[in-house]
Amino acid sequence: MDEFLVISLVLFSYIIILLLLRRMNVWRKKECNNCNNCCPDCQEPLERIKRGKIDYLINYLTFQIFDFKRYQCVNCAWKGRRWERTFSGKF
Repeated sequence: MDEFLVISLVLFSYIIILLLLRRMNVWRKKECNNCNNCCPDCQEPLERIKRGKIDYLINYLTFQIFDFKRYQCVNCAWKGRRWERTFSGKF
């Protein structure tokens, strides 16, 4: 097969997978009754923490489709990345 075709198919497949993950709300912020951003383990509020270099790299590798932010749980030791849907201006 042509090298250009293979690279194009791989890149196209990667973008489709990223869009499907976003559509399925994978790694999205979770909301619960007591807060807008809950820990996936204990349902307690999360706090924003400073991003590391790997977080910036992941944002670039996902073409900034997700805009990941780094969070830490107040209650348990969970740390991780979450993304939120951007405000569209509609209520």
